[in-house]
Amino acid sequence: MSSDFDFLTAKQKKVYMVIESFIKSKGIPPTVREIGELVGEKTPGAVQGILNRLEQKGVIKREVGMARSIQLVNNNSQYAPHVYLPKIKKVSQRNVNDLLNIYNIINYVPVPSSLFGEGGDCFIIDCPDNSLLESGIKYNDMLVISRNYELKDGDIVLMLYETHVLLRYYNHHENPDLIVLKADSELLGKEVFNRNEVTIIGKLVGKYTKY
Repeated sequence: MSSDFDFLTAKQKKVYMVIESFIKSKGIPPTVREIGELVGEKTPGAVQGILNRLEQKGVIKREVGMARSIQLVNNNSQYAPHVYLPKIKKVSQRNVNDLLNIYNIINYVPVPSSLFGEGGDCFIIDCPDNSLLESGIKYNDMLVISRNYELKDGDIVLMLYETHVLLRYYNHHENPDLIVLKADSELLGKEVFNRNEVTIIGKLVGKYTKY
């Protein structure tokens, strides 16, 4: 740690270095409990107090209510700025209005903030089907879905139809009560829907895949 951090107390420096080392080795920030174990502090409240002071001094920042959200603030860092997006288990009729409840979040995935900004409106989900395989999107690709969107013809959306969670190309219909949702391979035998029979979950804005 450079002399730029001489304004920190010894305990604050130790916690900062533990966080930095954890992120470099694990690729994710530590939890309060993990920090306490690594610095020998058994009281979570004491660790929270140190984190609060580190945040006040501007060397870390955190997202309220989000686990593993600690980010180091260091102008000399070799690590690109990033945000943590929640990866969810599934979309269903039962949870469509509460996708980010704690029971539906698997973990938080670090992604470059240069691609997704603050990421507050985005989540990650495994691709649910192969209906856009010819477009290069395959089953179990990790998809980044934005819930803050304006749709234009040709955008790819994640949709819920009955019990089916699907990816489709969005297009307007001349009838404002209808919507056109096309796939590369049409498994449902249907691409024109009433607007009230489908739920548009969000717009595809990113994808992670293995070759």
